[in-house]
Amino acid sequence: MRLQPFLPKLISSSQTGFIKGRLISENFLVARELLNHLYSGSFPSVMIKLDFYKAFDTVDWGFLNRVLTLRGFPSAFISWINLLLTTSVSSVLINGLKGVSFSHKRGLRQGDPLSPFLFILVADVLSQMLHNTSAALHSSISLRFTAPFFILQYADDTLIFSTVQGNALQVLQLVLRLFQLASGLCINTQKSSFVPMCLTPTQVDAVMHLFGFNTSSLPIEYLGLPLTLGKPDRSCFMPLLQKIESRLQGWKNCFLSRAGRVTLASSVLTALPSYFMSVFLLPRWLVDAIDKARKRFIWGTNQDGKQRVHLVAWDKLCLPKAVGGLGLKNISLQNRAFLLRWLWFLYNNHNSLWFKTTSKIYSPVRGDVSPIVWNKNGSFFWKDIRSLRHLFQISTRSSIASGINTSFWYDNWAGKPLVPILKGTAKPPRERISYKQGIAALNLLLPRPWELTTQLLLLDFPTTLHSDEYDHLIWRWNADGNFSVSSFYNTFSTAGKLSNNLTCLWSFKVPPSLKFFMFLLSNNKLLTQQQLLRRNLLPLPPHCVMCNQSLLEDSLHLFFSCPFANRAWQRLRNHVSLPPLVESFSARESLLATLQQRSTVLIFQTRLTTFFWAIWQERNNRIFRRNSRNIELLCNWILSESTLYFKHC
Repeated sequence: MRLQPFLPKLISSSQTGFIKGRLISENFLVARELLNHLYSGSFPSVMIKLDFYKAFDTVDWGFLNRVLTLRGFPSAFISWINLLLTTSVSSVLINGLKGVSFSHKRGLRQGDPLSPFLFILVADVLSQMLHNTSAALHSSISLRFTAPFFILQYADDTLIFSTVQGNALQVLQLVLRLFQLASGLCINTQKSSFVPMCLTPTQVDAVMHLFGFNTSSLPIEYLGLPLTLGKPDRSCFMPLLQKIESRLQGWKNCFLSRAGRVTLASSVLTALPSYFMSVFLLPRWLVDAIDKARKRFIWGTNQDGKQRVHLVAWDKLCLPKAVGGLGLKNISLQNRAFLLRWLWFLYNNHNSLWFKTTSKIYSPVRGDVSPIVWNKNGSFFWKDIRSLRHLFQISTRSSIASGINTSFWYDNWAGKPLVPILKGTAKPPRERISYKQGIAALNLLLPRPWELTTQLLLLDFPTTLHSDEYDHLIWRWNADGNFSVSSFYNTFSTAGKLSNNLTCLWSFKVPPSLKFFMFLLSNNKLLTQQQLLRRNLLPLPPHCVMCNQSLLEDSLHLFFSCPFANRAWQRLRNHVSLPPLVESFSARESLLATLQQRSTVLIFQTRLTTFFWAIWQERNNRIFRRNSRNIELLCNWILSESTLYFKHC
C-alpha cells in the first residue's frame, strides 16, 4: 500500500506541501490576495505566522496512530508505520567515538521519504480543528468569507487569518493550545508573530497579551518571498539580485571556457529567479539587472576589470538553438509563461485553493462565469495576470460542457473571441453560453441592417450542452491539451523566426568550447580584423598574418579563401577522405555548403570543426605570441585531436 496517492483526498487544500499537483507558490498568492482583500475592505483582523520548535522531531507517535486510525488506514499499515518508528536508534559521537545507542520515543526521522507525508497528516489536524470550530462561531473575516478563520500550510509553515470579532481570538488560542497538547508540536512564541489589520492600538495590545507573539509590519518574508500589501518596491527584490551576485562571485575565480559560462548562465542563473517569476510580474529594471549579470558573466572581463567585447547581441543569444540562438532564456517571456499558469488554474483546476479564494473575492456570481470577465479591480497581482489575458486567449480554446462558466463574448469557444467582431458597438454583456437570452442581447447590440449576416453567423454555432459538467479549456500549444510553461515559451520564443539550417552544429562530436566557436563563426562574430574595424578597435593596417597579404581579414578569407587554409585542407585530404572547401559569398554560406557535401558523416563534421579551430588558434598565436607552426605539424595536430574528440565526445 502506498500512502502518497491518497493524500490529495485526505489533506485539505490549504496544505500544499509534498502533495502532487499543489504548488508552494499557491499559498503565497492566496495570502497576498487575502491581505489585499481584508485591508481594502477595512475588515478588523490579524494574520498570524506560526513557527514550531523542531516540528519533525516532536511529533507524538500515539497521536499519529490515532490520526491514521481515524483516517481509515488498515491496522496492518499502521503496524508497519509503528515498526519503522520504534526500531530506529541513534548514538552520539563523543571525541570521535560512538557512544551508547538509544531508542526514540517521539518524532519523525529526517530524510526518510515517508516522514513528510506522515507529518502533513498530523499538521492537517489543525486545519480540521479550525474548520470544525468555525461552524460554532457567528463571525467571519469578511463579507465574502463566511468563516472566522482561514489557514494556509506548507508542511509546518503556518499562516492563519482570523477576525477579531466576538470571541474568535480566544477560540483560536484554545484550538492552538489543544493542538499542541495532542500532537506534541510546540509553538515557538519568540519566532511567531502577527500582523494587525485595521486594529486600534488597544486591540493590538490585547492580541499580544493573549498569544504572547510579537507584532510585525509588512512586508514580511513568507515561504522565502516578500509578502507585501501593495506592489513590492526595489528592496523586496534585492535579496534575489544579491543571491545572483553571490553565485557569480563563487565562479569568478574558476577558469571557465565561454561555453562553460553559457551553460552555467543557462541553467543556474536562469533558475534562480524562477520562484520569484512564478508569483511576480518582474519589473523592467529587475529583468535588465538579471540580464546584465548574465551578460557580464558570459563575456567576462579583462585583467583591468573592464568588460570584454560582447560579440553577439543579447536578443540573439536568447533565441532557441533551432532558430540560431544559444538557448538562453528570455526572462520576460519566461515570467509570463509562469504567470499564465494561474489563469489556467482558474479555468481547469476548480479544486485548487487559488480558484476557491479568488472566485470568492472577484467573481460576481461565485465563479460561475468566465474568469476573464471577473472584477477588473483588485490587488496589483490580479491586475498583472489580467494584463496577460490576450496571450491566454490566443493560447486556449474552450471545450463546452454546461456552458455555465464560459463567456459567450470573451472566451475562445467559437475558434476566436467574438468581441472583435462587435468593435464599435456597445459593450457586450456578461452572457454565458447556456443563456438563451443572448439572442435578445444581440438584437440590441447589432441594430444596423448590414450587420444581420454577422448576427446570424454568430448564432449558428452548433453546441451540445451537458448541464452537469464544467466547461474546461484546451491548451493549444500541447498535443495533450494541458498547460505547460515550456510549451508556451517554445511557441512564442520561435514565433516569426526562420529555422536555423546550422542547428546540426550542436550535435557535432567535439567539446562544447568548439561548438561555441562554430556558433561564432557561423554568425560572423569572431574578432577578425573586419569585426575589430567595425568596433573601431583595429590598431594596425589591414593584414592577414596567415598569407601575408595586405587585405582586410574576415572569416570568409581566413577559413575559406586564404592560401594557407587551402593548403592545409589539401594536405589533410592527402591523409584522409575529405571533400573540398566550398567558398561562397559569406562565411556562413561557405560553411553550410561545405557541410552539405557530407552532412551525415560525423567524423567529417568533427575534422572540419577541428580544422577551423586550429586555423583560428594558429592565427592568434602568430599575432599575440609571435610563433607559428608549419602546415605539416598543424595537420598532424588536427588529425590526432579530431580522432580524440570523435572517440570521447
